[in-house]
Amino acid sequence: MLAVFLKSVGLHLSWFARSLLPGKHSAAPLSLKRVCLLLLAFPLFCSLQLLHWLGFLIDEILFRGYRKQSVKAPVFIGGIPRSGTTFVHRTLAADYEQFTTVSTWEAVLAPSVTERKLIQLLAKLDHLIGAPGKRFLNWASAKAAGDFNDIHEVSLTAPEEDYLWLLPAGSCFILLLAFPFSPWLKQTALLNSATDSERTRLLDFYQSCIQRHLYCSKGNQRFLSKNAAFASWTGSLAARFPDASFILCVREPASGLSSQLSSLDSARTLFATDPDGSTTKSTFLEIFSRNYQYLAELTANENPRFVTIDQGDLRTDPAQLLGKALERLEIPQTTPLQHALSQLQPTSGSRHQHSSRAVGLENGEIEVCLNPGYQMVLQAPCRVAIDPQQHG
Repeated sequence: MLAVFLKSVGLHLSWFARSLLPGKHSAAPLSLKRVCLLLLAFPLFCSLQLLHWLGFLIDEILFRGYRKQSVKAPVFIGGIPRSGTTFVHRTLAADYEQFTTVSTWEAVLAPSVTERKLIQLLAKLDHLIGAPGKRFLNWASAKAAGDFNDIHEVSLTAPEEDYLWLLPAGSCFILLLAFPFSPWLKQTALLNSATDSERTRLLDFYQSCIQRHLYCSKGNQRFLSKNAAFASWTGSLAARFPDASFILCVREPASGLSSQLSSLDSARTLFATDPDGSTTKSTFLEIFSRNYQYLAELTANENPRFVTIDQGDLRTDPAQLLGKALERLEIPQTTPLQHALSQLQPTSGSRHQHSSRAVGLENGEIEVCLNPGYQMVLQAPCRVAIDPQQHG
């Protein structure tokens, strides 16, 4: 943990210092808005991360029992961004008897046991006086999310991606949108190519966060994780958790990448980075290409721990597809889970409007860089698909 903390401090200091070099980074021009963010918002962000580290330190004194917490048969939902991972996650998370998962407030505000217990105490006190604090936080989170809710519903209590736990470690991929010049942040989306020591340190930290979550849950549920940025983590997670199961989601590349790039427009505006979107496009084109190829290699042989699903099938018949995936992975379909599956209906897609042309994608880029890996994933034995006879 100390090594992760020291690296995180060094990363944050380097991001701040490098950001203040005018004209040095074309994807992070030093505009007035950018300066205000660096001088006002970034120190507040760093202060929050230091509070998390203080919480981790107190955990080692008061709640050391988390270290003995076992992580039994976790389920990891991953694959390619914008391919239905959130839909699958929130469907399975409805089975509160079998699974425990991370909510937004825990991921962002309480990665430590200490913080979680403190916030739960404050929530109880707030409830006693009519929950004004809860109403304010819900209002604030809705205002902050704005139009992003059309792309990814944001709520403090909703199941969320636990890669946000990696913020204190300076290793959460989302930070690349604020600091597009950071090679380490890009590396977190290509973890299979990181050094063994880097990968081990980050996996140790991530596992400790899972243990803390389970320690607080005090139940026998399986940990349910969803991270669309973890495609390159799949092999390492499979080695770290030998009894884990994996649901890997993919999507037709042109639609998937254009949806991803379009969804990041608001983040680029927020962080005042990459004005023309060219750096974001080239970065995600590389990440998508390498991760499609990685998933193709990973699923090339039959493996009872992996299933891959395509978003096209998921939209056509989500209940049948997820039922098949759960059966393949031998995940029990409990009463709450059966009920959740029974409520699923075919859908034509989200309200998010996007196109390849609008985000500057060329057909040649998609054909050469993305489609080969995608087609290999579709043909791999790990794929589960809907019955074509029922949807002819």
